[in-house]
Amino acid sequence: MFARNHLLWIGICLLLIVCAFAWLKKRKPPLRAVLSVYCVLAVLSEFIKVFSSIRMLPVAGESGLYPYLDIGHLPLHLCSMQVLLIFLVRFTGNNKLRDTILAFMYPTCAAGAFFAVLLPSIFPSSMDVSEAFVHPLAYQYFLWHSGLIILGFYIPVSGEISLTPRRLLQSILLLSGMGFGSLYINMIFSRPVYDGGHAVSLEYVTNFFFTAQTPIGIPLLEKGHWILYYLILQFLAILLMTLLYLPFMKKRAGTKTGEGKNLEKA
Repeated sequence: MFARNHLLWIGICLLLIVCAFAWLKKRKPPLRAVLSVYCVLAVLSEFIKVFSSIRMLPVAGESGLYPYLDIGHLPLHLCSMQVLLIFLVRFTGNNKLRDTILAFMYPTCAAGAFFAVLLPSIFPSSMDVSEAFVHPLAYQYFLWHSGLIILGFYIPVSGEISLTPRRLLQSILLLSGMGFGSLYINMIFSRPVYDGGHAVSLEYVTNFFFTAQTPIGIPLLEKGHWILYYLILQFLAILLMTLLYLPFMKKRAGTKTGEGKNLEKA
């Protein structure tokens, strides 16, 4: 983490984000058209991720090798789940649902993907940082998350959705619910070691939504540590979402105030 190759990728991502967002802001294409492009990019991204991560492993008692995809690559991280949300908002005919999901995608794409670039989960679980420019998964990871940051910030800039306090509350509740649900998912995919009918250790764990372990390698030594970490994680998520919403809510409030003054003058 923050090795030379990682820093180079951060620089590439920053350049890509700035250039792409400047082009989008200047051209102002319809959000529907942007989402159509992202549907194609999402499919390509998932194909690259899956086929570059599959390993051929033997099966006990059988000849030949079989494809195996590590459980950690399942689309159950927040940024991976954006693939489903992109298709949903692009093709749904329910405008209320569309606006609710877009309001949720703005902060989760912008902030979630930003931290994914800063703290890449692929190092060292999927590859060594020295392979950052030779492994296809590294290109998929950093380019996809850069794309999510661009999409996240373009959602409010497109002017096609109003970011209100109610939307913020809905987004917070949705993210909190998904975070809590990830606890069950992480438990389901964990592999416990039993002694006398009781689980005494884990030989494999997942960390979807980063609710099981810290993303920076700080060990949790007792239940109280984990509860404190979980509460801090929830607090930071709420704080970041609120901070991202504030500029647009203030702008909307200022617009309403200006309209009211104009009506009074009239």
